[in-house]
Amino acid sequence: MRSLPEPRYPLLVALPGGRVQHAARLIGGGPAVNTLCRKRGTPTGDGDGLPYCAGCRNRPNPISQQSHL
Repeated sequence: MRSLPEPRYPLLVALPGGRVQHAARLIGGGPAVNTLCRKRGTPTGDGDGLPYCAGCRNRPNPISQQSHL
């Protein structure tokens, strides 16, 4: 049986001073993250209630590109 790779962008985060939420992954062991729209920083929360980042929305999400074999 083939196992699936770990998702690259499983987190939704808000970055300091931001007004949107981003799709992100931890850098190393964290707490810093790298977002799908290529921003970096330490999250201030999950961004719940904030609009989704247009840059993250317009880039293809690697999770949706994975084969579920």
